[in-house]
Amino acid sequence: MGDSGGFDGRRFTMARRLTVSALALLIVLDGASSPGVVRAADSTVAEEALERLPISADQRRQLLRNEVVSYPVNETSERELAVGLAVFVSAPLDHVAEYLGSGDLLAHDATISAHGRDALPAVLFTDKERGEAESLLDAAPGTRFNVSPAEIDALRALRTSPVTAPQGADGYRKLLRDRWQAYERGGLGAMAPYARAAGAATDPAAQLRLGLADAERVARYGPRLREALTSYPAGQPPELVNRVYWIKRRVQRRPQLSLLHQMVMRGPDLVVHVERYFYVGHSYNAAQIITGAFAYGNGTVVFAACRFSTDEVLGVGNQLKRSVGRGQLREEMRKRLEAVAHALSRPVTPAPQTP
Repeated sequence: MGDSGGFDGRRFTMARRLTVSALALLIVLDGASSPGVVRAADSTVAEEALERLPISADQRRQLLRNEVVSYPVNETSERELAVGLAVFVSAPLDHVAEYLGSGDLLAHDATISAHGRDALPAVLFTDKERGEAESLLDAAPGTRFNVSPAEIDALRALRTSPVTAPQGADGYRKLLRDRWQAYERGGLGAMAPYARAAGAATDPAAQLRLGLADAERVARYGPRLREALTSYPAGQPPELVNRVYWIKRRVQRRPQLSLLHQMVMRGPDLVVHVERYFYVGHSYNAAQIITGAFAYGNGTVVFAACRFSTDEVLGVGNQLKRSVGRGQLREEMRKRLEAVAHALSRPVTPAPQTP
C-alpha cells in the first residue's frame, strides 16, 4: 500500500496497496498455558471460534508470548492474494471493540494520506499530481486506470483543448460519486466491471463474491455477516453499522483514490470489522479485510484475513508473482496487528491463585 513499483523493473508491494485489515479464523489454544493467562472455560463463542484455525501447538505458545502467527487462507482465483494472521492482545475485549468500531484502524493507517466519510473534497490532487489528473481524461481499456467503457466515454467528453488538471479532477470526482451512489443503492450488483485491453473485462464484484465464504468463519455470527455482505444494502441486521469512506493513498508512485465500505458487527463476546474496497483507482481490483476479536483468558485474540484481487499477477510467472505478493501482504498485515497490539496492550494482571 505504499509507494512502490511493479514486477517489471519495479518492486511489487501488493500488501502496501491497501489499504490493509481480515478474516481470521481463530486459534486453537487448547492445552496452552502462560503466566497471567487463564483459559475462559465458559466462553461458547470463543470455543466456536477457536475450532476454525489450523494453528499448531508451537504457534499457540507464540500467541501467548504476544507474537503474531500466520496461517494459510485459500485463494479462489488466479488474480487473488490471501493471508491470515492472529495475535493475542493483553487488553479486554471492550477496549479492542472500541478501537475497531471507532475507525481507529483507518486513522492509524500510515499508508492513507487522506480519507473522509462525507462529500468528496474540492481538491483531490496536489499540484505535483496534476499529471495524474490530466491523464485520466485519456483513460483507455487497460490496467492504468480502473474504469468502465461508459466511464471512459464520459471522461473523454470532458476534454477541452488544452487539457487541464481541474478537468481531470472533476472527472474523477464524478466517477467516484457515481460509483459510491450506485453501490449504496445496489451493492455488489451495481458495480460496473473494469475495461481491459482486447475487449476483456475484470469484474470486481465477482472477486468480492469469492471472499464471502470467509465470513462463515466468524463463529455464530458468520451466517449473518455473510448475508449482510451479500445483500447490502438490503437485509442489514440491527447490530451492524455500515459506513462508506473515500480513501487516498500513494501506490506505485501514483496517487490512488478508492472507495471503502466498512462494516462493524459487535456482540457481547465478539466484534468483527470488515473493510471492503469496492472501487480502487488502479493497481488492484478490489479487496476484503475482515478483522475480528474475541475475549480469551485475561485478554483478547485479534484475528485477521485479507484478500486482494489484482490483474498484475496474471501471465507468465503467475505463481512466483503471487508468492512474492503474498509474502509482502503478510508482512504488511503483521505490522498492522503489531500496531494494534502495541496500541491496546496493558500489563496483564496475574490470575488469583487458588490456596
